[in-house]
Amino acid sequence: MEIIADVGGTRGRWVIVDKTKIKTIETSGFNPYSYRISSLDKILEPLKKSIKSFKIQRISYYGAGINNLQTKSIVEKSIKNHFLNTKVDVFSDLLGSCRALCHDKKGVVSILGTGSNSCYFDGNQIKKKINSLGHLLGDEGSGYVLGKSFLKKLLRNELPNNLSDSFNDNFNIKENFLRDIHKGDSYNMISGISKFIYTVKKDKIIKKLLIDHFKYYFNEIILKYNTKKIYLSGSIAHYFSDEIKVVSRGYNVNIMKIIKDPIDHLIKYHVEKKY
Repeated sequence: MEIIADVGGTRGRWVIVDKTKIKTIETSGFNPYSYRISSLDKILEPLKKSIKSFKIQRISYYGAGINNLQTKSIVEKSIKNHFLNTKVDVFSDLLGSCRALCHDKKGVVSILGTGSNSCYFDGNQIKKKINSLGHLLGDEGSGYVLGKSFLKKLLRNELPNNLSDSFNDNFNIKENFLRDIHKGDSYNMISGISKFIYTVKKDKIIKKLLIDHFKYYFNEIILKYNTKKIYLSGSIAHYFSDEIKVVSRGYNVNIMKIIKDPIDHLIKYHVEKKY
């Protein structure tokens, strides 16, 4: 038996596989750039207890923030500390999306979720990649950047009262809200604003916000690959697919496929490869 894990910045899925899916365990997410390694340990310890009745021989981990040998080594070491005598492979979530969307075909693949990432996949490995740079410098098209754009309009009083009031009812904005954003860990809160945006996306101002958001993403990322076809994964790609398609048509780029979660497609990839 093996575990196929898809761990993003906000959520993780760990699936026990033996030719078919046996059991799925959901956990909180992890990114080595956003969390201390102790956060992963807190995920792995109860995970280990919950699957102790299964004989796990291999773990294939696809995770956010796995983009160099250092982060790969940190995550691999942590998993091996909890799962002794288990073969552990650590891959980027981007490679996971490539395998889930393209299998062995070539294509430009992009993740649009809490964060964002992209690459050209040659059917076997990632060959070209525009560095995401993370939420402080990049992550164009992501839920975090979308939430930040909305917040800027809110705090600069550029939104109509009905939108501001509705948002305040959901997020309980306080007088010291701006101070708390800069002081505390606001990453998940700002990213989570995309869920509210989805509920009001038919509003004229929000429509423009979304179109501008994805135009910026195309100009900064997609057009630099000089491609006419792209594959997308992630919650933002899934829930805002209509808006993304409007923008993509304007640039004569075809959206070949969109998946919300790579995990089931990754399981198929591994099962077909192994058996």
